[in-house]
Amino acid sequence: MKTVSIPPTWEQIDQLRNNIDQALSEKFKSLKFKAEIITEEILTNVAKYAFKNQEGEVTFTCGNGLIDGREAFCIEITDNGEEYNPFLHMKALQNCGIEDRSIGGVGLHLVQEMASHYIYHRIDGRNRIQIFLLPKGED
Repeated sequence: MKTVSIPPTWEQIDQLRNNIDQALSEKFKSLKFKAEIITEEILTNVAKYAFKNQEGEVTFTCGNGLIDGREAFCIEITDNGEEYNPFLHMKALQNCGIEDRSIGGVGLHLVQEMASHYIYHRIDGRNRIQIFLLPKGED
């Protein structure tokens, strides 16, 4: 697994893309685009909502892992910002009419559609999002 700690800013995305590229085994090379889009969307949400103009830190980890006994490419993003479960936000959006929706949420919808599995936890004052990607045909 490849891990890096960064400030929660958009400018860090190239470093995270490099980490993804280095961590992808041959089996998961076809998942590069999905992994990059998901990482960008989650980092954008963390930068917008978790810190509210205060200093913070994001830890990004990626590499091979297991989900339901199957080998998957895993992305984990943790931050020490305010509690925010983006997937609860998405459920709320899905349950209201289009005229009642605020702008935003499309990126998280993409994450949900692209991910084979996703999990949010709040542990020890940190938000933790785990995304699991399976190769086409295995999801």
